[in-house]
Amino acid sequence: MRRKIIKQASRAYTITLPVDWVRKNGLNGGDELEFKTNEKSIVISTDSPREVKKISIDATEWQERTIMNTITALYSLGADEIKIISKKDISEYVRKALNNVMGFALVSENHNEYVIKEINSGEYQHLDEVFKRVFQIILAFYESAIKDIFGEEKEKLSSMSLRDIEVNKFCLYLQRAVNKSSYADVIKSRAIFTYSFALEKISDEIERLWRTNIKYKPTKPKELKSLAQMSSEGLGKAFEVFYQFSNNLMEELYSIREKARDKASTIKSTDPHVVRMMRHIIKIVEDAADLNHLSIMLKTEI
Repeated sequence: MRRKIIKQASRAYTITLPVDWVRKNGLNGGDELEFKTNEKSIVISTDSPREVKKISIDATEWQERTIMNTITALYSLGADEIKIISKKDISEYVRKALNNVMGFALVSENHNEYVIKEINSGEYQHLDEVFKRVFQIILAFYESAIKDIFGEEKEKLSSMSLRDIEVNKFCLYLQRAVNKSSYADVIKSRAIFTYSFALEKISDEIERLWRTNIKYKPTKPKELKSLAQMSSEGLGKAFEVFYQFSNNLMEELYSIREKARDKASTIKSTDPHVVRMMRHIIKIVEDAADLNHLSIMLKTEI
């Protein structure tokens, strides 16, 4: 969609707004709009009630995993209402998927039609606080994992899975918050979403590490604990980089990664489960260090 700039006599410049957008948001002459400018981009927004994003899908031929993954993906994408049509009973799968997200509920179930809607306010204005909360939850998740893996090993798969679901809820909520927000800077918008997705992947690595230990109970060399603690320190340093952005903090994170790599090369084990755990631990600190790249994109003005 393109619009011509109109030059006014007073040296002001105006453009017309798309009439469909004006009508959709119930705007009239004299109403105020919010402008966010960034280099060559302008985002125009309004405080009027937002448009409800609806989508309808036919899941008749789908299996459980596809149904659940589609619901969580549409949630992250920013859908406000999802209608699912299926000739078979999929209520169990729908409810399982809703256990993994925040603020969504199955509001209607009529024969072969299921309607899911957002039940919270739909406002995502404090994105920075959401980011901070998610990061803190993941850090706590890793600390709990290390404490259990190298401690009394009391955690069971069922309880660990509940912890993982709670972490994933916040990660998905963060992705949804990013997608529901408007940014004048398209590049930074993409970087923010990539960062949120990267945090979810780190959480997944922690879950796999913990699951391996619970399931196989391998005999772990003493050096593995110090490696995990080093990896956790690196993840904590990535949190500091995001909120106290500085070159020194980034260099400290890179240094921790290098030390972890060196440490891993000295650990000898023929147990395939220990080897797998070591890979997860290293992947966490590697991914944490990779967050520096995104932090630079988000914090640097050009």
